[in-house]
Amino acid sequence: MRRYKVLLVVGDGLGDRPIEVLGNKTPLQVARTENIDLLLRNSVVGLMDPIAPGVRPGSDTSHLALLGLDPFNYYSGRGVFEALGAGAELSEGDVALRGNFATVNEDMVVKDRRAGRNLKEAGELVKELNERIGEVLGVKVRFYRGTEHRLAVVLSGRDLGEKVSDTDPHEEGLKLNPCAPLTSDERDLRTCKVINELTRRAHEVLRNSRLNADREREGLPPANVLLLRGASKYRAVPSLRSRTGMDGACVTATAVIRGICKALELESHTPPGATGGLDTDYLSKGREAARVLREKDFVLLHVKATDAASHDGLAKQKVEAIEGIDKAVGEVLMNFGEELVVAVTGDHSTPVELKEHSGDPVPLMIHCPNRLTREDVSHFDEGGAKRGSLRVRGLDLMNLLLNYSNRAQKFGE
Repeated sequence: MRRYKVLLVVGDGLGDRPIEVLGNKTPLQVARTENIDLLLRNSVVGLMDPIAPGVRPGSDTSHLALLGLDPFNYYSGRGVFEALGAGAELSEGDVALRGNFATVNEDMVVKDRRAGRNLKEAGELVKELNERIGEVLGVKVRFYRGTEHRLAVVLSGRDLGEKVSDTDPHEEGLKLNPCAPLTSDERDLRTCKVINELTRRAHEVLRNSRLNADREREGLPPANVLLLRGASKYRAVPSLRSRTGMDGACVTATAVIRGICKALELESHTPPGATGGLDTDYLSKGREAARVLREKDFVLLHVKATDAASHDGLAKQKVEAIEGIDKAVGEVLMNFGEELVVAVTGDHSTPVELKEHSGDPVPLMIHCPNRLTREDVSHFDEGGAKRGSLRVRGLDLMNLLLNYSNRAQKFGE
């Protein structure tokens, strides 16, 4: 029995609701997806709740589920995955946080949560922080550059807790929050003391940095503070290979997805031109996925652009991003062929008019080279998915992929 290779294509925030500017259609309904629609001839189609019906997933929790790990058992916070994706090597018990370079005034009121978003000095500022702040209250501190204005912070030491509040107020015009313990555990209190002191020292370093002085002379907001959130403690999780027998990889330009894949022992590939934004090179991603498929059993092809457009309320740009995903799929088919299992879905819905993640189900299609019973669906969108035969949760997806690729192990005799 031939075992097929598996390509999982995830459009971040793919699902949507009817949008007025699109004639009360969803972006998927408007988008031209010739390659994906071609695969529908031998596909099962339906709707998927990434976590559970009505639950609003994060990209981190939903990707854990799509890759076969129950987030209720294995998710402790996003910080660990951001740090892994930014290049950190973590040990059991390390506490990691994600964060932003941001701009505050002299009263510590947040004026810009992203310090202008496009922070070309981020790498140099991270280097400066690492040179000036190596240890805080007996705890080793490491800083890692993320994308644009983002970074990760890793704390290594004894008796550290993870149940602590964010220093990020999550809104501009509010003061920086002090980190506070969320329990009475002394370990959480210790972590808060470290975070508050490193925040103070980082502000001092950044406020006096030549790089920020140059930014202010250019009329740019200074990156003079760190807004930290999502504290989590590193714990090893079961690899994809140990659970499925598949050797895998991912193609992505998004740090948190790289981090999740690294935790599951999947290789990460970011080809030239690939970004986490609307300017990503879809064809480059498709070619890279095809190349990696020749070496691996499983490839996750992740595209962030659909979610970026949704969060900014850009309906037409979301349509263009979906058409870009279709071009990436076409590039895989042209360079690898159709003799593989191809699943196309989203990690969650991000309705353009809502500009936030929702608990709506996402459309799912799974193409298999073995002829399947044809669904009464000619275009991949929310409406067509409702007519399909599938109604599953994210944790079901890996089992379906193993089944259709002829890799599933029999349960019982």
